[in-house]
Amino acid sequence: MLKHLLSAVVPALLFYCGLSHACVLRMAAETDFPPHLVFKDQRWQGQSIELLQLLAKEVGCELQFINSPWLRSLAQIKSGELDLVSHLSYSEGRRRDFAFIGPHHIESIWLIGDPDKLPKVSNLKDLTRDVDLGRIAELNGAYYGEEFALLKQNPFFARQLVSISSIQDKLALLEAGRVNAILEDDTVLHYWQNNKYKNAKKYHPLVLVYQSPVYFGFSKKTLSKPMLIKLQKAWQKLYEQGDITTVVQRYQTKRADALTPAAKL
Repeated sequence: MLKHLLSAVVPALLFYCGLSHACVLRMAAETDFPPHLVFKDQRWQGQSIELLQLLAKEVGCELQFINSPWLRSLAQIKSGELDLVSHLSYSEGRRRDFAFIGPHHIESIWLIGDPDKLPKVSNLKDLTRDVDLGRIAELNGAYYGEEFALLKQNPFFARQLVSISSIQDKLALLEAGRVNAILEDDTVLHYWQNNKYKNAKKYHPLVLVYQSPVYFGFSKKTLSKPMLIKLQKAWQKLYEQGDITTVVQRYQTKRADALTPAAKL
């Protein structure tokens, strides 16, 4: 009788162990997106990394970081090569492929440049008729809100935009004079300035382009609905315990109480 019990229990235990070790969440990570994703001392650090490590531990998974530019990452989610991306703004068009869990950051996208070298800009609509900044770097595949999308249909504005594939190229492009302004979250600019990146102090936010909560976007192709619900409940628990706020306040000056969980599965 004992022999029969063992023959039944051992395979079950092996199956369970296999499941636990198989839980790996593959996340897209660019070379540098401070203060959220920073590759330093041969490991990934930053706000997004710490938050995901908490979440992965809570659901019993491991994290695997895959270097991938933003636009390619979105395609890899759809093809099943990745399980999640960070800093995803919600839109109805993305809901088919992504479950939005978080939010973990209130993103404020600004038009950033050197005000001493640029004509004055009061609002985005100035760039559709009166003000020509020459070249403005936008991240290929990024979402800057409905107003921005509509303004891009204006030829005067559209010809000023230069699409780039990598976040870390923006400051280098400004320094080299290849673009005159960039579209970037103000927390990234503050990181550049606080960490004394070359000439970062001369760049300033000029016009607010778009502000919204951003989420961790989990793949609906590779992750089951029960797993997505498990991740959602784990995030809610971490938020209620104060763990999310503790991490965010180490990196942000913005109020963490605006990050009340509101998952969109």
